[in-house]
Amino acid sequence: MFVYLPHKKATHTMHICPAGDPRLKGEMPSDWVDDKNNPLTFQVEFRNGKAEVDDKIGRYLIDTGLARKTKLIMPEDE
Repeated sequence: MFVYLPHKKATHTMHICPAGDPRLKGEMPSDWVDDKNNPLTFQVEFRNGKAEVDDKIGRYLIDTGLARKTKLIMPEDE
C-alpha cells in the first residue's frame, strides 16, 4: 500500500512503534511484537512524499493521522 505525507515535505523518515501506541485498541498483529511480546519499531521512508508500506502499517499511519491515503493536500481550517 502507498501512503503519503500529510504536509508538503518531500523526503522524511518516520520511526513508529504501533504496538506501543496507547491509542491502539484491540488485537495487535503478531508481526508488530517480538517473541517476548515486546513492541517492535519500524522505519518508514518517504520519498517524494510517498512511502510503500505493509497494509497493516499503512492503516495504522492513516488512522493516527501520520499519513494520508491520497497525495491531495487539503487547505487547513482556520
